[in-house]
Amino acid sequence: MTSTVPTITVGKTAIIIEHTRKRDTRAVIPILPEAHKLLDRIGRKDNGPVLLNSRGSAWTESGLGSVFQKSKPKGFDRRIHDLRGTFATRLILAGATDQQAADVLGWGAKEIATIRRRYVDSERVVIELAEMMSRRAPA
Repeated sequence: MTSTVPTITVGKTAIIIEHTRKRDTRAVIPILPEAHKLLDRIGRKDNGPVLLNSRGSAWTESGLGSVFQKSKPKGFDRRIHDLRGTFATRLILAGATDQQAADVLGWGAKEIATIRRRYVDSERVVIELAEMMSRRAPA
C-alpha cells in the first residue's frame, strides 16, 4: 500500500488537510480563537505542517503520539485518538449535523452517528430525565 503525503493548507478560518491517512478524503478543521492565538504565537501563518519537531520537520504520527503520552498529566488515561472523539462529541453538542462533523474530522457520517448515539443522545436522555425528576420531586 502506498502512502499519500497529506497536503495541509492553513487558511484564515480553517486548516484543510487533503488525503487523510486512512481515506482519500479531506478534513476541514475550523480555526477557533484559541487556535488563532497559538498559530500566531508559534508563527504559523502559511501552508505546510503546523507542528514541527526540533529538526524543523513535520511531526510524524508516532512522534506526536509519543510527545502526547509523555506530556499528559498523571492519571489522564486517554489516548490521542480519544481527543478526536471528544471533539466530535463537542461538535455534536454545539449543534453540528453528522455530515458537518464528519467533514471537519475527515470521517464518515455513519461514524459520527455512532458517536451521537453512544455519547450524546444517551447523555441528553439521562440529563433530561434527571431534570424532569427534579421538577416533579415533592417539595
